[in-house]
Amino acid sequence: MNHLPTKCVAVLLAMIVYALPGFASADNADSNGNTQCPVGLVSGMTLDQEFGPGASEITHCIKKRHHVRVVYQLTHFCANEESSDADCKRPYGLGQMMATIHDYEITAGMTRGVDYQLIGIAYGAGGKLLLKDNKFAPLVKQLMADGVKFYFCQNTARGFMRAGLLPDFSKTGIPTASGLIDGTQFVTGGITATLDHELRGWAVIKP
Repeated sequence: MNHLPTKCVAVLLAMIVYALPGFASADNADSNGNTQCPVGLVSGMTLDQEFGPGASEITHCIKKRHHVRVVYQLTHFCANEESSDADCKRPYGLGQMMATIHDYEITAGMTRGVDYQLIGIAYGAGGKLLLKDNKFAPLVKQLMADGVKFYFCQNTARGFMRAGLLPDFSKTGIPTASGLIDGTQFVTGGITATLDHELRGWAVIKP
């Protein structure tokens, strides 16, 4: 049986011992936060000014990445499911989408369309977020201006047409999409479209 020369074994052991401090320091760097974060300030204050002395040292920041693709499932109208549409103060999912954009762009220095893409797929009660005259339409339009694409489920559209929430083209001759916020696109099914994106490597978020 062949054996490694004693000199080779010694060299290998030396290399392992030399590398260990590097691994330890990398682990410590992760646990102690990222001193290069943030690139920008969401609130206009440093982390220590906003959260107290030492906050920056215990804050873990995401790494600037490329080709990040995220799908938000918009399945409700209101963040508080117990509120009626009329009483709803916070829309479902839209605030989280805006927060994601701020963290990616301001904190991590990522660029929309290059480093990341966000889309929203609305179905069920979440379809109301894309109706042209809903109370949160201005926020949807702002997100669109920030590069977010929104898709409306055609199965949901059929239900909305029966309920009188969207024009029924086959009966009125008015395009169904005319009842949606300009720029909204269709998918044939919200669930299958979400799954299709996931199978193509998109991360799926359900707020």
